[in-house]
Amino acid sequence: MGVPAEPVLIIDDDPASCRFMAEVLAGAGYGVEWTTDDGGAIERVCRSSYALVIADVSMPGVRGPEIVAGLERARPGSPALLVSAFADGAAHAEARRLGVPLLAKPFPSELLLATVRALTASRTSEQESQKSVSGGWTGLPTHGGPASTTRKGAERG
Repeated sequence: MGVPAEPVLIIDDDPASCRFMAEVLAGAGYGVEWTTDDGGAIERVCRSSYALVIADVSMPGVRGPEIVAGLERARPGSPALLVSAFADGAAHAEARRLGVPLLAKPFPSELLLATVRALTASRTSEQESQKSVSGGWTGLPTHGGPASTTRKGAERG
């Protein structure tokens, strides 16, 4: 299975974290965009389509969970991943409430890549099934589907 056509967006106030994640994903063939500007993040995720949005939980302006909630309002079912150096019980509870996985920093590149592959594979599979059912038109709303299964699995663990 190939990588999605849309890029992965990384939003983190730490440039070193952005570079690390971007290098890992680009090395695996993903298109990657990253920003340390959390202030414009919600507008950015609403304006453009991404295969996945990765957001840091704790940033000085807009928190990652707010970005994920904004993404869900703008593009329901779009996959997201939260990352945090402060992955305490409250952060895990917030991730479960949003239905997205949370990776605690520092995490190994293999874990990041496996998580991104799982989340983007669900989206790619969903898009392919929509194309075959709808003749290429993807304007149909999605209900359930593989992305929901991934998110429900993330809520359990």
